[in-house]
Amino acid sequence: MCISVQYAPIDSLKPWDADRQVITLPDHLTGAVSLRALRAVLLKLAIPQPESGAVCWCGERIRLLDYVAQQQRSSELVTEQMKVIRHGA
Repeated sequence: MCISVQYAPIDSLKPWDADRQVITLPDHLTGAVSLRALRAVLLKLAIPQPESGAVCWCGERIRLLDYVAQQQRSSELVTEQMKVIRHGA
């Protein structure tokens, strides 16, 4: 099974969940900062990284989607939806 990436609030952050094989990034990170954070976790896991981008231990590229907040207009409450990105599926 390949690595998954999810975004979560920083207070509930567990960067690497070995049981689920999930890397969790802070939900306030976007773009290049998210990629740098992902690469840092992958390097801590001793997974060699190419010059650009990020790869799983199987060698497949890991793509990141920016975290999206979903608004519910009826109650004017902003709920944050956790995105999980799975590659190789």
